[in-house]
Amino acid sequence: MMKKYCSKFILLITILTTPLSLNAAPVTITADPYKDTVSHRISLYLWGAGMSGNMGNAAGGAPVDVTFEDILDNLEAGIMANYRLKKGHWAFNFDYVYLNVTPTSDNPPAEVDFKQTTAELSAGYEVSPGLELLAGVRYVDIDMNATIKITPPPPTITGADDWIDPIVGLDYRSALSDKWRFFGRADVGGFGVGSDLTYQLAAYIGYMPSKSWNLYAGYRHLDFDYKSDNDKKFFYDIAISGPLVGFGFHF
Repeated sequence: MMKKYCSKFILLITILTTPLSLNAAPVTITADPYKDTVSHRISLYLWGAGMSGNMGNAAGGAPVDVTFEDILDNLEAGIMANYRLKKGHWAFNFDYVYLNVTPTSDNPPAEVDFKQTTAELSAGYEVSPGLELLAGVRYVDIDMNATIKITPPPPTITGADDWIDPIVGLDYRSALSDKWRFFGRADVGGFGVGSDLTYQLAAYIGYMPSKSWNLYAGYRHLDFDYKSDNDKKFFYDIAISGPLVGFGFHF
């Protein structure tokens, strides 16, 4: 009798549990695909930028309207490079631009030695695929000497200053196909800490002939509205903009 009831009990348990074991989906823990992903990119580029605006100091100022052809004709030295580290959702970016140009003028006869360094360091966090919120700093160093070639010669006009701007912005990257990419960047900063206002807008199309190399081209605009608070009263209200081409190595 007891054996009969035990058999029925085992049969009941089997009937109740079998549907569950057949139909229940297994519990899967999905790992974060970004967690351990690390990538680096080093790129060199040529920014065919012109400059326009006003620059000067307490002694006076002058309008600036220089094309890329003018800069190229009078270029003494130039470096344009970028490094990007991506780890998980975080991205770190360093951008460096150095220019030394020595333009001349016939009316009035003058020689100018102009140096500008712009270095930017930022960190971004990917809030959705391809979209990063970023924050960082942009350092600017300006050194200018202008000599007027008349008799008697007036004092050399000098303008030298450096400052740091905090910046915040957005970075967007999207794969258009297996080979083609889109990159966009917008940031704003200064906020009276360095410049009264600085902002940047950029958009590029990239092509990847392999997993390690990419070529890209686009347009970049960088704007400054800076006034120093020292006795020289140096001001730099300049827009730098133009097409850009470059190549990068990924590893």
